[in-house]
Amino acid sequence: MINQIPQHEFILRVKTLQEKMKKENLDVIITFGDEAEPQYVRYFSDYWPSFESAGVFIPKTGEPSLLIGPESYSFSKAWSKIPRILKLKEYRESSEPEYPGVPLTTFSDLFSEVIDNSSNHRIGIVGYPFMPTPVYEAIIKTAHDFHCEVVRAENLIIGMKQIKSETEIEIMRNAYNISQKSFANVLKKVQPGLSEIEVVAEAEYFIRKFGAENEAYPMWCISGENSTHAIARPTHKKLQKGEMIQIQIGARLGGYASSIGRPVVFNPAPKEVLDLMKIGLEARNLIVSNLKAGIEARKIDTLYRDFLKKNNALECMVYGPCHGVGLMEGEHPWIEANSDYCLQENMTFCVDIFLKREHFGLRWEDVVRITKDGVEEFCTDFKDLIIL
Repeated sequence: MINQIPQHEFILRVKTLQEKMKKENLDVIITFGDEAEPQYVRYFSDYWPSFESAGVFIPKTGEPSLLIGPESYSFSKAWSKIPRILKLKEYRESSEPEYPGVPLTTFSDLFSEVIDNSSNHRIGIVGYPFMPTPVYEAIIKTAHDFHCEVVRAENLIIGMKQIKSETEIEIMRNAYNISQKSFANVLKKVQPGLSEIEVVAEAEYFIRKFGAENEAYPMWCISGENSTHAIARPTHKKLQKGEMIQIQIGARLGGYASSIGRPVVFNPAPKEVLDLMKIGLEARNLIVSNLKAGIEARKIDTLYRDFLKKNNALECMVYGPCHGVGLMEGEHPWIEANSDYCLQENMTFCVDIFLKREHFGLRWEDVVRITKDGVEEFCTDFKDLIIL
């Protein structure tokens, strides 16, 4: 089972970005990542921070550097595909230890390597939405000292990440297979009286048993009123007959996320619960059957809204029917009413149908790869209502 991106692919990513930087007149890109949002660091280095945060310093020519906190050197060295690793205080953990006497690199040291005395230098930052203030302020101050303009540069990397390589796709298939196998085993354990947390404990066990490096996101089982939560955490609430039960399982493999989401109900199932489950399944199948390379994304959203309106369920919708998936379970691009791009081959999406009524909700979620004529569904099972 392939579970790792090869070294040559990381090198190619850096070189591809450097070509884009030259066209955009960027001298340096500095990415940011942490334990929860590692994608812009892991994409170039395969490093996944823990406790401390990290960055990647990529000049428009030459070799990149992995930027880490003072405690992570041996850990990062074991993971990183970037040989040069530098310790900076700004990437320390949030309790802000001082590390007196520890030799540390500064942003000024890094800038002095690549910025000369000429004018019109530009620095791109990537990861702005979750970059902490100490890192951002240190970059801004150093850029000012070196007379550099700072701009956001996420779009350069987002464009690269959207189209997956054959290795990325194979890892994502394998990750989804782990999620699906785990889901099958969890279903065998589900019974009235089990708590939501106990269901998730089974999911956590099985994804690791089948080879996941971790969960792709904090997985959940939610039931009854809790099932109305689009984003959730499991509680000690016990599963009961007659209530909607939502199970979300996602394995992470080689950095890549997967997700399978299904509504579940014990027999006998209330009519209103079954009706929404059927609408969700039909919507899921409608979207999957209409995705293909070349179609404008907003047309998929329109198709979804029209279907829900026809079935008196438009008010149940919270967001569009698909979002990108890769190093994060939810990443660019989304398919929404204002999505003005066309789908391309080897984009990967979660078809994510979340619907809610006043007292219960559900999600049908699966990973697909866009192909020339349609999609490759990673899901091979659980394509019908699940009534236990």
